[in-house]
Amino acid sequence: MSREECAQTQEEQRERAMRQATDLIRGHRDDPDAWVRLLFTAGMGDETVYHFDVYWPTQKQDEQLRVVVQRVAIDHWTATFVEDSPATSAVSSVG
Repeated sequence: MSREECAQTQEEQRERAMRQATDLIRGHRDDPDAWVRLLFTAGMGDETVYHFDVYWPTQKQDEQLRVVVQRVAIDHWTATFVEDSPATSAVSSVG
């Protein structure tokens, strides 16, 4: 795979991950104006995990959600809410 093809594939995967994260939060909050911002990625290729910060117009000052998205099969992705404390983590996913 050429460098250009690799860059194109990475961009397509990043866009797919962003759509998955956005779909999850818009469904959870029932807010069509909610959006995500890519915070960082971990891993490479098909094993990349995308970490997003979540934003919506009615967000409270002390309220911050994060979503993690990863590819689990050729055409299947999962999006999961992550909270700071693993003991109280809220988990929801979209395929």
